[in-house]
Amino acid sequence: MRFKFTVFLLALNVITFGLILSLNKKAEQADTKTGGLSGMIGREVIEADRIEINGKSLDAARILESDGSTWNLVQPMQWPANYFAVNRILNQLQFLEEEASFSIAEIERTGQTLADYGLDDPWLTLTISNKDDSIELSVGTTTEIGKNCYLLGPNKKDVFVVNSQVIESLLVDMSDLRNREIFNIPVFEIDALSLQINTPESVGDNDFRVRVARTSNGWIFEAPLTAEADATQVSNTINTLTAAKVVEFKGQETSDPILQGLETPSMRVTLHGNKRRQTLLIGNAVPTTKDDEIPTYFARIEDNSTVFTVAAEPFDKLREAEEALRERSFMNFDSEALTSINLSEGDLQIRLQKLETGGWQVIESNADTDIQPRHADPDVIAKLINDIKGLRAIDFAVNSPSPTDLDRLGFNAPRRTVKLSLGDKETTLLLATPESDNNTLYARSDKAEYIYTVDLRSTIQKIPLNAAYYRKRTLETLPKAAKIKSLQLENLATGEVIFNYTKSEDDIVWLKTLKDLPEAKLEATLTLLDTINEFKVKTYLKDEYTDSYYLDDDTSRPWLYRLSAEILLPGDETDRVDTRTYVFTKRFSGSVQVGASELHNVIFEIPQTTIDALYTLTDDMQPPPEASDQPIPAHAPITPVPTPVPTTSAAEETTAP
Repeated sequence: MRFKFTVFLLALNVITFGLILSLNKKAEQADTKTGGLSGMIGREVIEADRIEINGKSLDAARILESDGSTWNLVQPMQWPANYFAVNRILNQLQFLEEEASFSIAEIERTGQTLADYGLDDPWLTLTISNKDDSIELSVGTTTEIGKNCYLLGPNKKDVFVVNSQVIESLLVDMSDLRNREIFNIPVFEIDALSLQINTPESVGDNDFRVRVARTSNGWIFEAPLTAEADATQVSNTINTLTAAKVVEFKGQETSDPILQGLETPSMRVTLHGNKRRQTLLIGNAVPTTKDDEIPTYFARIEDNSTVFTVAAEPFDKLREAEEALRERSFMNFDSEALTSINLSEGDLQIRLQKLETGGWQVIESNADTDIQPRHADPDVIAKLINDIKGLRAIDFAVNSPSPTDLDRLGFNAPRRTVKLSLGDKETTLLLATPESDNNTLYARSDKAEYIYTVDLRSTIQKIPLNAAYYRKRTLETLPKAAKIKSLQLENLATGEVIFNYTKSEDDIVWLKTLKDLPEAKLEATLTLLDTINEFKVKTYLKDEYTDSYYLDDDTSRPWLYRLSAEILLPGDETDRVDTRTYVFTKRFSGSVQVGASELHNVIFEIPQTTIDALYTLTDDMQPPPEASDQPIPAHAPITPVPTPVPTTSAAEETTAP
C-alpha cells in the first residue's frame, strides 16, 4: 500500500513539471508573437556567452566568448575584448526593432524567393549562443526606399525590415573591439613583480633578474639581493604597468620574428597575482620615422601569439629597477625609544643624553677639555634626530663589501661615528671618506651590510661635531616675579651713554615710561627689554669670556656696546637688586654680530631680532633729505677745468724750418 502511494506521488510530480514546462513554452511563444523581433531574440541576447559574426565585408569571422565576467576575442586572434564595445553590440541587438515584417509564405505567394532579398547568400550572419541554445540572424540587401535592410529571423519563417545603421554598428572596428589594456590583474591583487632582462653581457641563461615581493610591512627585494624596496616607487611602477596600453596591434601578415625580437625577448615583465600571473615579453624597438610621436617596442603576452607595440619609456625605466625601486632611507628607528646619541671622530666625542624629565643634555669630552654637561636645545636635538632618520642614499656603492672594500672607502678611520641607544638595543652609523677621494661620503649601518653613497656637504652639516651647536639657545630666563628697573646702552669706544631709562614706581609697564620715544626706537627698546627677560643666542662660539673677541691668534674685535639692566628680584623682606650686563661687537654683516656675557663666561652670536634692535638704537647715519621730504640743498657751482693747451716738444722745435 505504501509503495503504491509513493508511485502515485511520483507520477503526480512528473505531470506537474510537464505542465509547468508546457506553460513556459507557451509563454515564450506568446512573447515572441507579441514582442516581434526583440521578443524573439531578447532572452538569448541577455543570456549570450558566445557571439559569432560572419560577413562578406569581413576578412575573417569574429568570435567572442564570455567566461562569466569578461569577454574575449577568440577569432581572428586571441585577446581580451573591449567590455564597452561588446555591451554596445548586445544592447543594439536586445532592443532591435523592425520597421515592418512579413513571412516567407507571403514571399512565396508573390512569386519571390529569399534571393530577392539577399538572404539566400546573406551579407552578414550573426550567431548568438548560450549553454543551451543558439539563434542565427541573417542580413540581406538594403531596401529600395529608406536606409533599411532585410533580416531573416531566428525561426527562418519571417523577414524583418530593420534600420541598416543599427546593423552596420554591429561591425565594430577591430581596433575598438580589442581591449587595449595589457595586464588585467587588479592592482590590489598583485603581490610580486619580476623582471628578466637580457643584457648584452648576458651569456646563456644568465639574464639579469629582479624580483620584488609584498610583505606585511611593505615590499622587499628577493633578487638580485635581499633588501628593502621603496614601497612608493614599487606602487608607482605597478600602477604604471597596469595602466600601460597597446599602441598598435600588428597583423600576422606583418609579423617577422627576427625583426620583432620576440623569440629571444630583451625583457620579461611578470606581475604575480592570487594564484595567477601575467608575463609581457618586450622585443626590439620599432623602426621609427619622422612622423612617429613616441618610440615603441614590439611586445606580446606570453602564451599568446598576438603581437602589438607598447610605449618604450616605462619599460626603459625598468632596466634601472634594481636601484630605482630600492629603499634609499636606511636609518629607521623609534625616536621615542631613543635614550642617547653619541657622536665621535677620533678622540673627540659628544654625548647627547636624554634626562628623566624628557629634556636632553650635551657632554663634550676629549683629551684637552673637561667633561661638563650642559642643557641641550630641544629643537636642535629634534632636528638632529629627524636628519639622521631622513638620511637617504644617492647611490648604492657596494652591496657585499669585503674587509678590503671597508679599508679602501675609509671605514677604518670614519669621519663620523653615530651610536644610537634605544633601550637595550644599539644602532651604529659610520660615515667615511676615502683618502683618494675627499669629495665622496659613504655611509654604513650595522643593520645591513650595504654601503651607501650620501651627499657629503649636507650630511656633515647635519651632524656637526661641535658641542656648542647642541647647547640650549636660551642663555638665561629671569624669574616671572623679576622686574627690570633700569636699562642702559653705552658706546664703550667713546664713553657715550646712548640711552639710560629708569622705570618710575608709578609706571606699571615700560610702555608708559617710553611713550615719548619715536616708534622705531620704542619698538627696538622694548625688544631689548624682552631680550633681558629671556636672553637667547644664535650660536655659541666660545665657553670663555675674554676682553675682546678673537677671530684668530692675531686678529681681534673689541667690544663696542654694553647693555646693562638693573633687576629687582623678590626676597623675603625686601627686593634684591641684581645686574645683567652683555657686551657686543660692531655688526659684522646684516646677520652676524657677536656678544658675550662675563657672568655666564661665554661668547656667542646674537639672533637677528637683537641685531636689528641694536642697529636701530646705535645707527648714526643721517638719511638723505629726500627720504623725509626735505628740500635738497643747493650746491656751490664747480669751476670747470680749463681746456688744456697743446705744447710743442723739444724734438719738434729742432726740426722746425
